Amino acid sequence: MGNLLGGGRSTSDLFARVSLRPEKAAENKDYMFKTEANTIAPTKIAFIGTSDTASASEVVINGFLPYFGANVGLIGSNTYGKPVGQIAIDKAECDDRLRIIALAVENRDRNANYYDGLATSMQASCQAADDLDHALGDPAEASIVRALDYLAGRSCTPIGGTVSINSRSAAPAAVNVTPMQQLLTPERATVPQRDVPGLF
Repeated sequence: MGNLLGGGRSTSDLFARVSLRPEKAAENKDYMFKTEANTIAPTKIAFIGTSDTASASEVVINGFLPYFGANVGLIGSNTYGKPVGQIAIDKAECDDRLRIIALAVENRDRNANYYDGLATSMQASCQAADDLDHALGDPAEASIVRALDYLAGRSCTPIGGTVSINSRSAAPAAVNVTPMQQLLTPERATVPQRDVPGLF
């Protein structure tokens, strides 16, 4: 996605850097913009996001911040805030694999400090509801209306910049579940079945 939107970038421009701690700096990796046949060279970009926008999606938005400044906007609500990644370490003495948070993904300006979401890193943002009453791509959908307003230079209300812990929850706190709606669980569950309810 970065390359497809990076038509105005040089192949010497950094899109993202995978950065480990100083003792592991030799394993850092830079990702430069690459030329693609169908690349465009935007002058302004509106990214639509919610509190569920995380990880790789945030990397794409963060990668454009140093190059576009106020000409890249976050539309909708603040993002999740996951600027980190993990590595796998297998234990030779058993079949365990450890997944360790060990790296950050930075942009050209070395920004990977958006654990509370990207809204506070953005020079431009517009609040919009997550509109489920319109089909994806419908120009009447709330986020698309705000994105078009932003691209046209019209004013909007900026995103506050915080994600509540409750908004990160997969389900509402109080849900009435009947026995027929409960996940099937084996009588003697394996570790994966115990950790991922509904897995068989």
